Amino acid sequence: MKQDVNISIRGTYTAEDESTTTELFTLGSLCRKNGHYYITYRETETTGFEGCVTTMKVEQERVTVIRRGPTTSHLVLQKGVRNIGRYEMMGNPMDIGVYTNGLEANLNDDGGMLHLKYTMDMNSNFLSENELEISVTKA
Repeated sequence: MKQDVNISIRGTYTAEDESTTTELFTLGSLCRKNGHYYITYRETETTGFEGCVTTMKVEQERVTVIRRGPTTSHLVLQKGVRNIGRYEMMGNPMDIGVYTNGLEANLNDDGGMLHLKYTMDMNSNFLSENELEISVTKA
């Protein structure tokens, strides 16, 4: 099962007492495979990752975010767990710590929502606190 969907993403990023909120409304796809949902969409200039394609694999207790293009990343978000993710920007690879303190997923074949709260660090130094609210509806 794969279908075209409307995706709304609202991201809030807080670092050094400054918060930035971005919103993205885009077309993408929703696919169910082996009991897991996959959300795929193209990034835009709004998110700072223009030219990239992002795929989110949504499992019951974990979300894996894979970005491919000029910037690549592979992050695993699992509530209560700090995972090491990989970012590559302008040919420079970086290991990023990701600690997920909130993960709610309510997806079905018609769409749904995903809510993620997590912090990111590099070499155990705090980078940012992040919150994503993602809504998926039939196109």
